[in-house]
Amino acid sequence: MKTNLVLFLSCLICVSCSNYRIDNNENKYLLNDQSNSKYYLIDIIRKAQNDNKLGKDPMIIINGDPVYYHYKKNIEPIKIEKSQIKKIELLKNTDCVQTFGSACKYGLIRITTY
Repeated sequence: MKTNLVLFLSCLICVSCSNYRIDNNENKYLLNDQSNSKYYLIDIIRKAQNDNKLGKDPMIIINGDPVYYHYKKNIEPIKIEKSQIKKIELLKNTDCVQTFGSACKYGLIRITTY
């Protein structure tokens, strides 16, 4: 019985992972990985949004360069992989809007790579 339950749960996890769903707004947060690691940043953002730490469209800064903010017209894909990420800092809008203005009104994700 335990073996069947473990097998069932394992299959359920595999199926749910392969059907990862993101909306159009989340595409810009995909990493440059080929595996499910490409969703790493989206998972972090979703958790922070659920905890009310980030708004719907947070600003992204990688190694000091702003790569995304909510009113940016030409959005380039994030050109880093999960394995390159050294540190991720999340800042609420109240902590960053003084520095970055309205670009940071939904919060900030500051990524440092190796």
